[in-house]
Order: sequence, then structure tokens, then C-alpha cells
Amino acid sequence: MIGVVVASVVAGCAGHRATLDGDRRATLERRAMACLVAAVQYEANPAVRVAAAEALQSVDSDAARAWVRSALSDDHPAVRYAACLAVGVTRDALGAESARRCLTDHDPSVRVGALFALHRLGDPSETGRLADYLLDHEDATVRRNAALVLGMMGEPGAVKMLARAMRDGDAGVRQHALEAMARLGNREAAKELTFMANAGVGSDEVIAVQALTTTGDRAYADALRYKLSTAIHLETRLAAAAGLGALGIDDGYETAIRALNRATVRLVDANDPPAMQRLRTQQLAATALGAIGRADALPALADLLDHSPDPRLQVAAARAILMILQRGATDYGQTDAVAQWPNG
Repeated sequence: MIGVVVASVVAGCAGHRATLDGDRRATLERRAMACLVAAVQYEANPAVRVAAAEALQSVDSDAARAWVRSALSDDHPAVRYAACLAVGVTRDALGAESARRCLTDHDPSVRVGALFALHRLGDPSETGRLADYLLDHEDATVRRNAALVLGMMGEPGAVKMLARAMRDGDAGVRQHALEAMARLGNREAAKELTFMANAGVGSDEVIAVQALTTTGDRAYADALRYKLSTAIHLETRLAAAAGLGALGIDDGYETAIRALNRATVRLVDANDPPAMQRLRTQQLAATALGAIGRADALPALADLLDHSPDPRLQVAAARAILMILQRGATDYGQTDAVAQWPNG
């Protein structure tokens, strides 16, 4: 467990609005940041360090960027790859030299991440190498990652290359290429994702809804509202809630807060144990609440941060808390689901 010492912070009476004052805000921010710092150094599980590196890219501070840079030298390639992407997303110039060293990393996905980081930092001299990784590399994971970063680069000229990747024999590569094209403004790709979102297959629905969200296009708000209200699978509804939140629409708040507090198992599946379903549901709920940005989610998120035995959930809660605080929200209303701040 990577939790930090719990501070005793109590809100006002239920049914009234209260103010998140400066001291309470600073305490909560320190607790969330301390969680991410501990997580990016968490030796027991590289997946926790990956999640922490991804979360730190959402934090606009010199300290967060410094911890991301430290992850560029992690002993696990997945962490180094995530750190490269974070350096690129934040355009952290101080990470340029370390990212450049990652161009010769023994892991090809790390090299893909380094190419993304350097392109975002103004050095496109070797970006063309991504075509080989996307179209010719023997490892499907590397091809998937190449498709992902091409979408994140924001260069519409990459659509033709990504369209060629749609002939790949690996379904994951095709999904990543489709998402990347939609992200780059290709309407045909977005139409295909909309079809997938309405196909009724749980995992495909979630992937498609999340992909539509990356476009940042309000034209898909009605499609997201429809999935929020009609999707059979909770995970799809939570993905829609997050997408709407990113557009400044809080329609999915109640769905997300209920799922955070009372994670349920969708079905019995030998390949998808109940514990993993609960973990995924709560992670998606925290992501949605962070995107929505309402401060009345902070008590429930703080409770998860302080009391969850799973460091992956602590990281998800910390990230959501920091996203909400960075939006400047200072007042919150009590609800049945969020009665008061957790006591230490």
C-alpha cells in the first residue's frame, strides 16, 4: 500500500454547500501528490509506476515533471515508454536529453515513445522512423504504440499511413489506428467508432467511446449522452461520463460517484475475475470524476486515496483529485453518496 498519512478533514453538514478553504485544499493536494511520488517509485509492481507516470503528466508543476523525468531511467520498459509519452505531452524541455537517450533503448516501444517526445519538443528529424514501426515491426504491441503516438502528435498528414495500418492482421493495431485517425479529424474513422460504440459488445463499446473522447469534438456529445443513458455495461456508461466531462458536461456525475462507492461485478467470467472487474470499474469512475471536475467528488476520492488497499486505485484517486483541484473548484455540495470528508 502506498497511502500517505491521513489528515483529519471534515466538511460541513449534509445538505449544505461548504467551501474548500486554502488549508484544506493544500492538505489534500499534498496527500494526492505524495501518493503519486510514492507510486512512481513503487518497486513491487511496474504497472503502478506506469499509472503514476501517466497521472503525473496531468499535474502542472515542476515537481511532477521532475518525477516523470526520473521515470525515463526506470528498469522496466513500460515505465520508460509511459515517461517518454508524458515528457512529450507536457513538452518538458528539461526531459529532451533523457528522451534522446531513449532513442537507443533496447526496447522498441521505448524508442517509439522517444520519437514522440522529441517530435513534440520540436525535433522531427527522426519522426519518419515511426512508419517502419507502424507498418513493418514484427511485434504487434510496437505497432499499436506507433499508431497511438501518431494520433497524439496531431499531424493530419499521418492519416494516410494509419489507413494502411487498418489492413494489419492484429485487431489491436486496427483499433489504435482507427482511434488515431479519428483523433486527427478523419470523419470516416469517427463514424466507424460511433458504429462500434453502438454495437452492444462491452469491450468494443468502451474502446470506441474512449476513442471518440480523444477527439475533443463536441459533435459527439449526443452520442456520449446516449451511451450514458442506455448502455447495458457500466464500464461503457463510465467511459461516456468521462467523455462528457472532458467536454465540460457533468451529466455522468451520479453514475460515476455511485460506481466509485459501490463497484459492482458485471458478470461471472473465468477470464475476467470479479476483483479485476471491480478494479476496472473504480478506475473508470475515478477517471470520469476527474474529467467532470466537480469538487463534491473530492470526499469520496479522498476516502479511496486513504483507504484503498490497491495502489492502482490510490493512483487513480490521486490523479482525479489533482485534476479537480487544478480546475480551481473550491465549493461542493453534500450528497447521499458523499456525506463528509473521511476522518483519520
